[in-house]
Amino acid sequence: MEENTHEADQTSKRTGAVRNALLGAVAFAAVFWLLMETMTISMPFFAALLLALGVWPLVEPIREAMPPRLKWTGALAGMLLVVGILAAFLFGLGLAAQQVYGLAQDVGPALRERLGALPGPMPDFLDGSPGGSALSADGPLVSTALTALDMTASTLGGLILIVFLMLLMLTEAENWHSKILTLSSQGGDRRWIEIGRSVGQKFRAYFTTRFIVSLISAALYIGWLALFGVDYLVLWAVLTVLLNFIPTVGSIISGVLPVFYVLVTRDLGTAAIIGGGLLAIEQVIGNFLDPRLMGKRLAISPLVVLVALMFWSIIWGIPGALLAVPLTVLLTMVMAHFDRTKGFALLLTDCSTMEELEEYRSPD
Repeated sequence: MEENTHEADQTSKRTGAVRNALLGAVAFAAVFWLLMETMTISMPFFAALLLALGVWPLVEPIREAMPPRLKWTGALAGMLLVVGILAAFLFGLGLAAQQVYGLAQDVGPALRERLGALPGPMPDFLDGSPGGSALSADGPLVSTALTALDMTASTLGGLILIVFLMLLMLTEAENWHSKILTLSSQGGDRRWIEIGRSVGQKFRAYFTTRFIVSLISAALYIGWLALFGVDYLVLWAVLTVLLNFIPTVGSIISGVLPVFYVLVTRDLGTAAIIGGGLLAIEQVIGNFLDPRLMGKRLAISPLVVLVALMFWSIIWGIPGALLAVPLTVLLTMVMAHFDRTKGFALLLTDCSTMEELEEYRSPD
């Protein structure tokens, strides 16, 4: 009798595990589909949430120092800070888009000349004929440069929505803080306040570190390229700063692009020397400078960062790639604060013990 009861318990546990796994897979697929279908809403919302958490330490003391009628100035200060950062981002994007037009006109004839020297007929789309002028002044490369200018305008519209949502969140933050405190005094959960502070602190650390590293990388890249008289230094600098916010892949692309340009317009030897120098710079920054600046403040596993980059890029494209690390930190921080999901949080981080995870999840 006891044997039958034990077998029934084991069967019930296995059935429950299978059921939970299936429910988890269905829930994951549903969330994946929902995020993709609601990109125009969900992406700006999460971007605004991260920005609001990031600038809150600036907003909070201003609100506390002001009389009730002027508390809105705190949210205004936070908004102005973000607008200033985004304006610099758009300015750099505009400079890059303008230089891409000139670069396309330089690369087109040079690439056609090099391919024309190879044995065999030139592909139709490169031969400069009316039906195949991919590299001509009115071909797809130049068209892509013009499209980049159009994308700057569309990006501006999306950023305006993000700033507007962030302003609403900052304005409502005090009310929501009071609501959570009220609920916690009545048996509710106060951990969401700690989660918000932790995520905000880590997002600021990530943004500040990436910005500093990007500027240093851009300066070293430009110095190395200038030694060889490479053109479009402003373009390479802007691309280096912007692409370094995309983990792993961004730094690779920012180094490959100028090397490809030199390969097309110069010779293989020069391109190899420049590529070797850029690779050395990237290795020094990636293996020594970046870890020392970031330390254990993020502690996200490199493998998890790469998987998160692919996951969020599939869902939201380039904005997803830019938000991959902050969103992963947000997810990890939420899971680290609840007993049933702490194990998953431990797997996502570089922490090896629960004690390290406890230290990681706490605001500095």
